Amino acid sequence: MKDISDKDLGIVSFYLAAFRKISRAYRDFQLKALEGYDLSPNEIVVLSSLDSVTTASQIAADHDVSKALLSRSVKLLKEKGYIVTSISTVDKREQDLSLTESGREIADIIAEANRHFYEKAIQNLDEDKRNVLRMMLKIIMANLNIGG
Repeated sequence: MKDISDKDLGIVSFYLAAFRKISRAYRDFQLKALEGYDLSPNEIVVLSSLDSVTTASQIAADHDVSKALLSRSVKLLKEKGYIVTSISTVDKREQDLSLTESGREIADIIAEANRHFYEKAIQNLDEDKRNVLRMMLKIIMANLNIGG
């Protein structure tokens, strides 16, 4: 591995700070869209994931969240009446999760908020710039051995 220059360290520091700021802005954007629903960021992750996955284990893996923390979020969402659980037919140790009608309404609000956030985030990026950004992020993630 070659030595990294001070200039490169500054660039990497900028990237990491930008990632943190974007992540924080995304979380804050979602929380603002869901004001009055008393949902934690992890509960929002669960609700917004149930269109594509059905188990807490899958959600935990996809979003790099501990199973214990996700289990707590699932319990709270059940208590609030936003999701229901059933024993998985594939793996009896696992619970399948699904949205209730009120959970579906919130998931739709989250999806709409996400769409607005994404549109705002890329509003001044033409397709070429989006492709360059995508390639750069893939390279960084590959260098760090993280999926995406």
